[in-house]
Amino acid sequence: MTDSDAEERAFDLLQWNPYSLPAEYNDESALLGLYSKLQKERSDRALDAWDEQHPYKCSDELAAFRELERLGVYTPADFFSPSKAKNGRYTERLKQLRDTSRKPQGPQRASKQARPIRKHRPL
Repeated sequence: MTDSDAEERAFDLLQWNPYSLPAEYNDESALLGLYSKLQKERSDRALDAWDEQHPYKCSDELAAFRELERLGVYTPADFFSPSKAKNGRYTERLKQLRDTSRKPQGPQRASKQARPIRKHRPL
C-alpha cells in the first residue's frame, strides 16, 4: 500500500512542472503510486543533467593520497586526513617520492674502465 501523504507531496511537486500531469489529483492514481513514480523519474533526470554539466573532479590532495596508496606508501588502513590535506602533505609527499625515485640511489660509481687482460704463463 502506498503512503497517501507521500503521493500528495509528489503531486504537489509535479504541479511546478507545467504540462506534466494530464489531470487533477486522482485517488486511484495515488493508490497506484503514479505521482511518486513520476516525481522520481523527473528528479532522476534533473540530477543526471546536473551531473553531466558538472562532472566530479577530486581535489589534488585526494588524487595524491590515492596515488600514494596505489604505490604502497599508505595502506587501506590509512585514512585520508582533511587536516593533512589542508597543509598540502599528500602532494608534498608524492613530490618527494617522485624526486627520490629519479635520483640514483647510493654513491655514484665511476664507469668501469677496461682492465688489461693478464695472460698467465705456466711455470
